[in-house]
Amino acid sequence: MKYQLKTAIVLATLALSSIVGLGSTVRALPPVDNTVDTSTNNSNVDPSEEVYTGTKFSCVSQGNGNVATIGQRPGGDPIPVIIWTSDSSKYFGDKYTAQNRCQAVTPKFNQAVTKSGGSLKDVVLMTGRVNKSAVICVAAANDTGCNKDNTLFTLKPENARKADEILAQIMRISREGSSGGVVRETEGRMQIKLQDVLKSNRVLSTQQPASKTNRRDDSRGL
Repeated sequence: MKYQLKTAIVLATLALSSIVGLGSTVRALPPVDNTVDTSTNNSNVDPSEEVYTGTKFSCVSQGNGNVATIGQRPGGDPIPVIIWTSDSSKYFGDKYTAQNRCQAVTPKFNQAVTKSGGSLKDVVLMTGRVNKSAVICVAAANDTGCNKDNTLFTLKPENARKADEILAQIMRISREGSSGGVVRETEGRMQIKLQDVLKSNRVLSTQQPASKTNRRDDSRGL
């Protein structure tokens, strides 16, 4: 009887030791965190969009009476978007100088970017009609097309049929030779994404050596 009692005590002690040991093992495991950290989850963000977020546009003299509308993000290099020359009067008239045209147009770029939440992703340059006149405009994310508030300039009547061609020339883009989806067609009208223009011109600027003179380049700008 005493032997059986001792055996029972030993078995009970072993069982208790196993439970305690198991409990120690369980408590040693780290807690499981099933929450998702979204603070650094940028998988849905287009990297090219981040690069140009915060871009501001301004006018910069290029010499020889030419003025450029340039885009520049914080900490980045200025990138030319449009270079205004005296020759552009053949499209828009003689009323404004290159500086006047730049100062009239450039704020509209900033306005469109602001309306799009600071992003260039959905800002496009396009052709359209306002008050029965052919225009070129910069449309923000929520704009349905060209209107009096986003119109950059009105074309001369004789140039109305060439609106798409003129838009491509302004942005220094060949309609047939464009790359990277810069030029696209929507309902028969040309649209050019402002973000793609900056991306394309940034590459172009880094590939071209700095000129030692202010020699005019008629192939770039209007």
